[in-house]
Amino acid sequence: MLKTANSISKALTLLSFHRDERQLFFFLGIYLITWTLLAAFLPLSMDLDSIEQVIWSRTWQWGYYKHPPMPSLLLYILNHLIGKPSIGLTVFAAQSGNVVALIYVWLLAKRLLPRQLAITAVLITSLIAYHNFRAFAFNHNTVSLPFTAAALYYFYCAIRQPERLLMWLLVGVAGGLAMLTKYSAILVLASFVIYVLWERLWKNPLVIRGLLVSIVAFTLVFSPNIVWLLDHDWLPFTYLDKQLTTSGGRLKLLGNFFANQGIRWWYTLLAVWLLTRISPHNVAVTIDEANKDDRRFLLFMQFTPLFLATLPLLINGNSLNSNWVSAFFLPSGILLVHYLFRQYDEAQLLKNTSRLVWGIQLVILLIFFGGAVVYPSMTGRSARTNYPSQQLADTVSAIWHEHQQQPLTIVIADNWLGGNVLLHTHPEPMVLIDNEDITSPWVNRDDVAACGALVLTSIADKAMPIYADLFKQASATGAFTLNWGYAPHGKIMDYAWAILSPEPNAVPCRLTAHAD
Repeated sequence: MLKTANSISKALTLLSFHRDERQLFFFLGIYLITWTLLAAFLPLSMDLDSIEQVIWSRTWQWGYYKHPPMPSLLLYILNHLIGKPSIGLTVFAAQSGNVVALIYVWLLAKRLLPRQLAITAVLITSLIAYHNFRAFAFNHNTVSLPFTAAALYYFYCAIRQPERLLMWLLVGVAGGLAMLTKYSAILVLASFVIYVLWERLWKNPLVIRGLLVSIVAFTLVFSPNIVWLLDHDWLPFTYLDKQLTTSGGRLKLLGNFFANQGIRWWYTLLAVWLLTRISPHNVAVTIDEANKDDRRFLLFMQFTPLFLATLPLLINGNSLNSNWVSAFFLPSGILLVHYLFRQYDEAQLLKNTSRLVWGIQLVILLIFFGGAVVYPSMTGRSARTNYPSQQLADTVSAIWHEHQQQPLTIVIADNWLGGNVLLHTHPEPMVLIDNEDITSPWVNRDDVAACGALVLTSIADKAMPIYADLFKQASATGAFTLNWGYAPHGKIMDYAWAILSPEPNAVPCRLTAHAD
């Protein structure tokens, strides 16, 4: 009888464990589905970063003039699997990466905290803006989240069990993928090295062996982009150098940076404060040496990348975009729970956290879609999310087919106009961004001569050097207007267009078959 009771007790314990996990994954699943569906049906267009990725993902590249290739490659695969790009698909891709990152945070938390506290840490992390409304945009900051989280998790596993070569291999692979996503991942990887040196883990030959395995794996994964960088004169770093312009006023820049972080953190801080007020304490918990080591690890992984990121600002007064550190706060929820909630009743804390997080996430959702989509549409205000991109694409397509028989395969425009045309045109044309070959390696002048192109710009920009010559060469030109919102808060957008007909003696258009 006692044996049976013990078996039942163990089974109930296991069932409870699975129930908590199921609730976490249910939360993440509902979160992902809700953001995807609302994004698919409410906005008329998307943010500029996502539009840029739609353009870049039109073809397979190993690098771009601003960034490494991983986000665009992932979207390229998704677009080909589904058939065409869309707003809902792009937001699904962005929020899926966020969900994967939170799952890795949970895997790490399970190694550092009791089961229920680990889930609490994930829920708290989900309230940081980079893990909710900032993850609406499919850009390099958002897509860096899952790969950086994976690298962080595997690094912890590797240093705790240095004999496991698989963990070191995965550190290198995840680190390489993180670097293929955003070059700032090097600051997180540098933190790994600094931690090994600071904690004197290098004295263990198994750690040295593991680091060599990680370095080899990292090099193999990252090498295609290195080759691309060598072939393209390190273009992204030229772009980065322009972004890191010396702005002066270090204290002001630093204050603005941390003020922006405070805005992205205030939901989280509010939730933590409320939890400390409403959750009961448990018996005192003794922090042993293993827990102290874990706290040092978390502190190191939280603050070392941030410190390294602010060094250019502190030394030279260079600007620092607040979004560039999106992936640097992955350990923060675990760190908060480790320091603040170890002495709380774990079951009640998890219950309170779940209710609070569900409620706050709903508020975030309503504020975001209400403020960014519904309110501008109701009041006629012009906003990125209610830009008439479908109408723009239909107008451009009609103009092209009025003057040309062959499919529209090339649009010469800026990122915003070209991306919105591409988003709603099928087959999707290539975009020659601002008529500059260096930003659009997927199409060249021979392609324009062979396929023809539609030039699209605002009336105000028509006289710019990058467009003026194209209008002079055009076989047909014209203009049209679009209403972006309505009076008195909307805008009337005036656009100029030009048709570049295929040249008579040019080679056959290589893009037509590809577009189909």
